[in-house]
Amino acid sequence: MTSKTIGEAENIYTRAAKYEIDNDWNNAFKLYLEAAEAFLHLSRTSHPACKVNATKALERAEKIKQYKRDLAPISIDHFSQHHQCSVLKKSSLINGNRIPLWTTPSTSHDPHAQPSLGSVSPSSVWKSPNDVIPTSSLASLPLLPHDIIQNIVNDCSVCASIAVCIQHHLRFKSNLLLSSLYPSDVPSTTYELKVLVNGDFRRVIIDDHLPFDQHDKLLGISTGPKNQLWPSFVEKAYMKLMGGYDFLGSNSAIDLHVLTGWIPEHIDLKSASFERERTWSRIMTAFPKGDCVMTVGTDDKTALKIHGVKLLPSHDYAVTGIRESNNERWVTLLDSRLCSPLCECLADPSTSACPRVLDLRWDDICATFEGLYISWNPTLFKHTTTFHGTWQPENSEDLPRVSTHHLRLDYKQHATGTSTCEGEVWILLTRHLRDTRRTSEYIALNVQEDDTALGDPEHVALKSNYTNSTHVLSRTRIDQSSGSLSLLACCDGLQEEVGFTVTAYSSIALSWDTEIPPPRYTHKIDGTLASKNAGGNCTHPTYMLNPQYHLRVSADDRHTHAASTKPKAQVTLTAHSARDISLNITAVWSQGERIAELTQKEVVAHSGPYTYGHARVAAHLAAGDYTIVLSAFEPDQTGKFTLKVESTTRFELKSIPQEGAGMYVKTIRGEWNSMTAVGGPRQKRYQNNPIYEVTIPSASEFGARLQLIDRAHGVSTNLSLFSSPSVNSQKCTASSGPYSDALSGVDISRRLIAAGTYYLVPSTYHAGVLAQFRLIIYSTNSGIAVTLRS
Repeated sequence: MTSKTIGEAENIYTRAAKYEIDNDWNNAFKLYLEAAEAFLHLSRTSHPACKVNATKALERAEKIKQYKRDLAPISIDHFSQHHQCSVLKKSSLINGNRIPLWTTPSTSHDPHAQPSLGSVSPSSVWKSPNDVIPTSSLASLPLLPHDIIQNIVNDCSVCASIAVCIQHHLRFKSNLLLSSLYPSDVPSTTYELKVLVNGDFRRVIIDDHLPFDQHDKLLGISTGPKNQLWPSFVEKAYMKLMGGYDFLGSNSAIDLHVLTGWIPEHIDLKSASFERERTWSRIMTAFPKGDCVMTVGTDDKTALKIHGVKLLPSHDYAVTGIRESNNERWVTLLDSRLCSPLCECLADPSTSACPRVLDLRWDDICATFEGLYISWNPTLFKHTTTFHGTWQPENSEDLPRVSTHHLRLDYKQHATGTSTCEGEVWILLTRHLRDTRRTSEYIALNVQEDDTALGDPEHVALKSNYTNSTHVLSRTRIDQSSGSLSLLACCDGLQEEVGFTVTAYSSIALSWDTEIPPPRYTHKIDGTLASKNAGGNCTHPTYMLNPQYHLRVSADDRHTHAASTKPKAQVTLTAHSARDISLNITAVWSQGERIAELTQKEVVAHSGPYTYGHARVAAHLAAGDYTIVLSAFEPDQTGKFTLKVESTTRFELKSIPQEGAGMYVKTIRGEWNSMTAVGGPRQKRYQNNPIYEVTIPSASEFGARLQLIDRAHGVSTNLSLFSSPSVNSQKCTASSGPYSDALSGVDISRRLIAAGTYYLVPSTYHAGVLAQFRLIIYSTNSGIAVTLRS
């Protein structure tokens, strides 16, 4: 994404001209476009003549295109400076207003009307504060967090955000947030707020008018008797950006990312994965040093009183202090909402007379509030890299409206130090705003080590990471000195093209892999998880029912290595579904047959924890046959999905039929009771097990499966078929093999059997196991009869 010099641009143009002379139209066309892009970028800075050169290059490219209509398609370089700038330019329109980049020339007037007030106050009037409040000033007096007062505008997160920034400035002289307002030291009739939105810093321009009610009281943020106006102007600019003073609400992490550029992190205090001790350790290390600011928020049903103070639903409270004292952990909260006229007059709201300040134990915070919103100082990280892209909506109406973008991030050379975030890579996915009132777009970010290392396939985990927030933050621990991370940025519910930004932060060197070659071979399959094939994860006995595919990977035909040294194929498997279905992909070394159960030694690769709406795994696979299993976390999760396979070598992908497909099926329930629970042959009473007489009128294919109805750990079973009623275990016609406690049960594989009467015996290895079981019998003969022998 580095820009080219004039000399480099001219050299590209010269090469294009040489290719044109040689009638190499494809290369000439490609290089003329590349030269035009380079000249256009240079013309934006200090090289006016470059615009003329860009026009010349485009004209030559257009003439070639008219002359030679069968030109090879030009692949898009998503990392080029031109493409990156194009994404940012497209994302300038927010709520119908054009929000220009900060680097573009400023205008001296407000190009738009005042922010909408909606139904906040029908009788409101826009006035200059100088005409209403003679003692007002922009920023002549120092503010304290409790000076920030929320009035009738429902923007508690903005008020809390401003309060924590003021607290940060008091402790660290940081000028946090005030430094984003221009000018911030002298009054003006026009102000500009520098905001980080839609991938880059932009400017929001406002005039000096604020909304007042009929009694000349500010409707928005006020600072009590100090009458400092800069918080009100910050609020106005932010409300203008977000669509008006009646905006839908937010949280401080989102607000402060826009207002300061700090990294947003939302911690769900009610999540099963919330780590109370680790979280306290993180904030206790960072907060006293000024590395982060925080707020906490209630849910929409909160009606609790704590220490005599009623908490408000869906409300943000500023965190102004944390401390440890006498083995107790304390958090100090500030409510910016004005609770009574008395509070506005109090010089020190930390006194017991004002309920705006709460001192709560950390345990009470975790038990009472829904979310912890942390904003992290980006200067914690030595290295930062950014990518801007776009999601395109799917064309088909029958499939989930999911769009994805895959990136690979390379890292190397661990830095040494004592950073709070040492040894981690933080990756932030930000959805660009078009309409802040639209809540139908959900995003997710999947980050994993490239060429996924194998874990225990029976260690099943569920990771919920689809959100309609504008941000998703992933923190990944790096344990080796160099490597790559695979990133999958997803968006569901698209109605139009939507931009996004991925920003990676780390104490080690980072770079995007811009040379990911497109796969030579791809194939996509559409499917459906339904009641008959949604088997759930591998801890369910129904796992065997999941959609399975035979993947045959061919040897690399571009090389002539000996068989033992042939390079492996780079294979990527990607699945998508609706965002409420959690997916996993597992590749198993096999002969391409359907598998009933996973074993560690046979698993070649898997996509890791189940993730909502998508799953992805990349692996190097030797030529051979594999079984690909696509599963949802629970058996009752159903819906459409797509499975895409990409490979550097040729491959075949075919659906594997279900067990017993194309055969007649009989399902029989039975039990081992006190008389028939006699165990296996070693117990010497094998013939007293339940025995089913199977009559086959003519030669046909036959198969059977035995499953326990209620899972019992450690119960090993066997299913055997005999041609003699004596059921001599030494002379069985077919058997499921050694006794096994497999979750899916045991089976007699499909085989051809002559006409006749047979005896099917289900048994447990140990005697005395009282349990119910299910027999599933398959046959190509519809006349097969099965009866329990008395």
